[in-house]
Amino acid sequence: MPPLSHRPLWLTLALHLLASPPVLAQQARPSAIAIDTNAAVDDTINAQGTIVTGFSIDAVASVALGRGIEAIVWPIAQRLSSGQWNRDLWIASLRYERSGRIGVRIDGGLIPAPVGLANLTVRRPHLNPLISQPVSLFTPLPPVEFQGPRANLMGGFYPYGTQVTLSGAHWDSRVAVMDTSPLRRRRIFSRTNPPRFANVVVGGGVTPVVGLRIGASLTHGGWERAGESPAATADRNATLVTIESEFSYAYTKLAGEWVRDTIETFAGDRVASGWYVQGQQTLAPRWFAAGRVERMSSPRALTALAIVEQQFNGTEEVLGFRLTPEITLRIAHRARRAFGRPGFDDQAAVSVVWWRRWM
Repeated sequence: MPPLSHRPLWLTLALHLLASPPVLAQQARPSAIAIDTNAAVDDTINAQGTIVTGFSIDAVASVALGRGIEAIVWPIAQRLSSGQWNRDLWIASLRYERSGRIGVRIDGGLIPAPVGLANLTVRRPHLNPLISQPVSLFTPLPPVEFQGPRANLMGGFYPYGTQVTLSGAHWDSRVAVMDTSPLRRRRIFSRTNPPRFANVVVGGGVTPVVGLRIGASLTHGGWERAGESPAATADRNATLVTIESEFSYAYTKLAGEWVRDTIETFAGDRVASGWYVQGQQTLAPRWFAAGRVERMSSPRALTALAIVEQQFNGTEEVLGFRLTPEITLRIAHRARRAFGRPGFDDQAAVSVVWWRRWM
């Protein structure tokens, strides 16, 4: 072997590089900061030719603080079908997570909704295979108490509270305490909000086989404050029971949820219920089809004692195309019969959704 001084320069450099330890910057390490953004615009036209444009933009950012602790924030801005803008903060929380044979997760602050499958799976447009969200999230029920506040079957809400989740290989369980009734959504930046109510959530699920989960939850707490209606002389409670399921196999995804509300009123307990089932089928590498069927049933208080039962029925069918990994196009048809309406209203819709993870 020739002496080192007689080696070619390129060979000397190559030997040094091969012998050098890995540089920290070259190693694949998870980022301490994660940010992803989402924007969606949709146009809807009804049978009368009225066109409504909706727009939303949001960002989810998380920062790893060390020792299993993470900070999460989720601000949003929406242009509603009424033309008004809604600017809100849906999540601002601290999370502690520990993996193991029994995983532990603790959330505190402005936390994700601890109840409702739709609140966890379709609130962001790029995660929703359809254009619209389940109507139970934002469509109020008829008044269940005469001159009383309007409620949702189970609204799209994000409360202040604490949630503890335990999970194993085939099961999960959770308990949460929050300051908001799932029937009445509060907004962070709104000047008019329903009163705060302590509510307790207990829930869990099982995963008997890969791709199938079945879960249930029970929520109990206040929903109406004394004095909010002429007949409300004391605070009133509500109890929500949910059953949910998700199934995924090959190119097919199915999900569904059933909700039953028992609502205290002046004239006794009123019961509202509803369900939805939705599915998604991949047709080709970029094409997919999706659909949803949903129904709600609720009493309507015409007077202090007169009650009629009303229903909401809806369907939606969607054809989607993934133009790029970040951009998805959708076209849809909807048919909805609102509470108290004699027939269905047909609508056509188109949407463009953009999503990107920055780090």
